[in-house]
Formats: sequence, structure tokens, C-alpha cells
Amino acid sequence: MTDYPFHFLGPVVEHDIGIIYNVVWLPEEFHTQLPLKEHPRLRIHALINGEPKDGAWVPSKGQWYLLISKKELKKRQIEVGDAVTIAFAIADQNHVDVPPELDDALDDDPFLRLTWQGLTAGKRRGLAYRVSSAKTMPTKKKRIAEVVRTLRGF
Repeated sequence: MTDYPFHFLGPVVEHDIGIIYNVVWLPEEFHTQLPLKEHPRLRIHALINGEPKDGAWVPSKGQWYLLISKKELKKRQIEVGDAVTIAFAIADQNHVDVPPELDDALDDDPFLRLTWQGLTAGKRRGLAYRVSSAKTMPTKKKRIAEVVRTLRGF
């Protein structure tokens, strides 16, 4: 567990903020050990019962939670109420997974690349996710064109 210096056992619970999410709450003992004031949405690499997950500790009324989607619960054969082992390490807060097709479009135009690099990591992640979440290539191409138009507007 040396790659994951933080670990604990916690229950998967429902968190209702108008929409019900499945979450694991970060124990209070970690609040002072982590740079949560500097990075309120602290990005992490985690293992949930030994299965990898990239995510973030998300703030909510002085507490932080890790979101676990219904799909992830099903994949891991976990249900709400089950206790899970969470091991995690702090991730690079500026890392963005850029889909190759979007990266190619940025490489084709130095202005776009420069504009992209000037965005915050959060904005880059949002735009990259917009492209990567497309299920078909035509939709992916359409979304890349949207990102290009957005970048030209900055």
C-alpha cells in the first residue's frame, strides 16, 4: 500500500443533495492531513476494495465525499450499506486526460494549443470529458468542433 499512503474502511451511503449520490465519506482524521483548503476538490488515485478509481474528494458542508457511480458499484459487486476499503494517494491536481483526437486538433493549430494551455485544469478536464464521453466517432468529431469553437471564443 506504499503507493496509496492513506487508507480506511467506510460504508457506501446515499447522499441526497436534491439528487441521490452513492458516496463514501472521508473520515475527519484525514481533514487536517490533506491539502483540502488549497484543493477543495482534491483529486486522488484510489483503490476501492483493490479496484482502481480516479476521482476527487468533493466538499459538502465541511465534509468530503468520494462519489461512486451505480455502474461502479455494480462492477465491483458493492451495494449501498456495504463497507469498503479505500486506499488513496493524492493525484497531480493539474493532470488532464486529453482524448487523442482532441489532442490532434490542438496540435493542428498553435493558437488553439496556446489557448488550451491557458485554461484552468478544471476547464480543460470539462472540455476533454465532453469529447471523451461521446459514444460514436461522428459525435466525437462534432464535440471536437464545439471545443474548437469554444477555444476560438476565449
